[in-house]
Amino acid sequence: MGMKLVSKIKDIIKAYWLFFLPHHLFSRFTYIITRTKHPFTEFLIKTYIKLFKVNMNECEIKSTKDYKTFCDFFTRKLKNGIHKIDKGENVIVSSCDGKILEFGDIKDNSILQVKGKSTTIDELLDHDKTLKDLYKNGSFVTIYLSPKDYHRVHMPLMGKLFKTIHIPGRLFSVALHAVRIIDKLYSRNERLVCSFKHKKINFSVIFIAAINVSSIEVKWKGEVSPPLPKKTISTNYSKKKIEIDIGDELGMFKSGSTVILLFDENVKLLDSLKKGKSVRVGNQIGTHIL
Repeated sequence: MGMKLVSKIKDIIKAYWLFFLPHHLFSRFTYIITRTKHPFTEFLIKTYIKLFKVNMNECEIKSTKDYKTFCDFFTRKLKNGIHKIDKGENVIVSSCDGKILEFGDIKDNSILQVKGKSTTIDELLDHDKTLKDLYKNGSFVTIYLSPKDYHRVHMPLMGKLFKTIHIPGRLFSVALHAVRIIDKLYSRNERLVCSFKHKKINFSVIFIAAINVSSIEVKWKGEVSPPLPKKTISTNYSKKKIEIDIGDELGMFKSGSTVILLFDENVKLLDSLKKGKSVRVGNQIGTHIL
């Protein structure tokens, strides 16, 4: 049996048990446990740090004793200067710390999930008519936030918020084994689409929820998920003045997941981007032509 086949079988075993798991009940349990101060809080934090090799030297709060809950630790802030925001002319930067899973041009109105699997923009955006054609000839970057990573999300470019879409769905894992096996994973999972405009440039920052993502928060509204939506919630912000500068915090995951960045045709990604490459908030990933 070839190594590739063995690897695929392992991925299938790790991915398909997720279909039988009560995703939202499981994540709701995580929500409660991670926000509760209990005798095991510090033990859980220390175990997590050791297991995932978290670099506490970068954190504003280094001592595990000073975190009231596991959630406080998970959404920890980093020291000033850890993230160096590239504010050069026409620069587009990474929104988060993580690993680039896929990137490239949007072809046939679709983005690549992994080789052999894709997701259409229409499905990803829940067939929203306002956003439908904005990214037709654009580009995308998918960044996976691993358990050890910083889980706050920042702006890739200065922009004015004009719309959000909160889309209900499953909470499949977004680890690589699941991404390789589960078709249209990103458009099946619960997600929050935050769409912005900078001059004539349109871009969206998409928070993909996953198992154990007990909530997503954004700066202008607070907690978005939970509660679990029963239908898509679309909010128009075009008449409100919500402007966020490049590199400034946009929101956070209160457990690990994935961010997808969508850009229109006015943005060009760097030729130096590579799959599997680690990026940090503020690293340049592209340029815009306006």
